[in-house]
Amino acid sequence: MRLDELDVAIAGAGVGGLALGTLLARFGARVTLYDQMEAPRPIGSGFVLQPTGAQVLASMGLLDPVAARGRRIDRMVGRLKDGGKPVLDVGYRSGEFGTAVQRVALFDVLFEAARAAGVTFEPSRRIAGIEDGARPCLVDAFGRRSAPADFVIDAMGANSPIGNRPDSELSYGALWATVPFPSSGAFRENLLEQRYARASRMAGVLPVGTAHEGAPAMATFFWSLRTADYAAWQTAGRDAWLEAVGRLWPDAVPLAAVADPVHARYRHLTRQPVIGRNTLKIGDAWHATSPQLGQGANMALLDAASLASAFIHAEDAGAAISRHLQQRQMHVRSYQLLSQVLTPFYQSDSRLLPVLRDHLIAPVTTLPGIRSVISTLVTGDLLDPVGRLRLPETFGPGAVAPSQP
Repeated sequence: MRLDELDVAIAGAGVGGLALGTLLARFGARVTLYDQMEAPRPIGSGFVLQPTGAQVLASMGLLDPVAARGRRIDRMVGRLKDGGKPVLDVGYRSGEFGTAVQRVALFDVLFEAARAAGVTFEPSRRIAGIEDGARPCLVDAFGRRSAPADFVIDAMGANSPIGNRPDSELSYGALWATVPFPSSGAFRENLLEQRYARASRMAGVLPVGTAHEGAPAMATFFWSLRTADYAAWQTAGRDAWLEAVGRLWPDAVPLAAVADPVHARYRHLTRQPVIGRNTLKIGDAWHATSPQLGQGANMALLDAASLASAFIHAEDAGAAISRHLQQRQMHVRSYQLLSQVLTPFYQSDSRLLPVLRDHLIAPVTTLPGIRSVISTLVTGDLLDPVGRLRLPETFGPGAVAPSQP
């Protein structure tokens, strides 16, 4: 396809929307990105950029500035409360590692790349729907229509109003906060740590580096919370919360004491990726899960790279969509299933599942062969999702789409 002949409208200036807009604009497409915020800004705290997502950013020429702000993560360790028995210990394969970053750090890099590529931004546009047709368009909450486009992309995340499913909300959410990383003490800079009490209580500490050059090193502190209990948590107050943190993980009390937490709610759903003629969903708008496997931002980057690669190499729109789905559907389905199966072992009201986790599953995962499989699952490498994409040699600035016959 000739991308320099395409008009593309993207709803949502998150990781997937910014990455896709950048890639398409670099190859000549006229891209307009619509977002509900008055000015595009990130939502969320920190996460682990896995090798899959890192390869996409590297192909875009953006990995170095992101990695410079992040922290290398070599292992993920989960223990029972107060530093007890380890029930999760996952490392990376030789030569691989994760990079924990603040969402603002990744957002800044992607946003500047999108601007440099020529993406046009339309802020304060809360998109409510899509008007289908030969040249579809976005429709905002006031009924205003965007300019008709050749392709329309929904990258508005799990709460996208397009095909919304209220019944998909999970019973457990979490409190998230970005806090100063202690320069000395119980926490290590290369380790994601978690503590569990059954499956109804989980806390974690993730070193996430700096928001920008010269900023202090920070950590993400998270605390699982049943969504129905959020109002009671607010009423009980900070002192009651600190007591609960102390019972689970005394070393984490100083982090909670300075936290200004935000309550996050999660969904598990898989919507149809193709929602009309030349209209598609990517990222959490297509496939949302709990954050237990930590794949959300990485999957969004894979979706963006897949769709851009398909546009570049396919001869027409239909072939591009088919190629994109072939590249991504199996990987998406696999991780949707894994998340649905594994999340209740860590976040649920079950009394049986955490017993199985602690006394049966945990010992099995220490076996060499099983350990390698678990590492592949957690790092997002199952089914070689990057190898499926047929990425161009580089997606960086100045890249040129191959000529079509």
